[in-house]
Amino acid sequence: MISSIEGKTMSKRAADFMKNWILDNVHNVPGLTNPAPEIDRLASKLRKDAASAGFPTTDLEAAAGNIIDVLTAAYEDVHNPELGFKN
Repeated sequence: MISSIEGKTMSKRAADFMKNWILDNVHNVPGLTNPAPEIDRLASKLRKDAASAGFPTTDLEAAAGNIIDVLTAAYEDVHNPELGFKN
């Protein structure tokens, strides 16, 4: 089943939402040695923000995969324990 809104499938719109949300919300936390609680916090916020924008968790996961795995990878991309951030 594919919903189309403004020429984009729901999964494409959900993937775009998630990509933009990650860019806006996933940042390095200097000094953080255990990222799991931060990733859990981000996952909760993502689910809440997505629901407010009309995307249930199932749409996000259909578009991008497991939310925790996606956020963990995104955090690892920006994490740099020496500099506090990665360009």
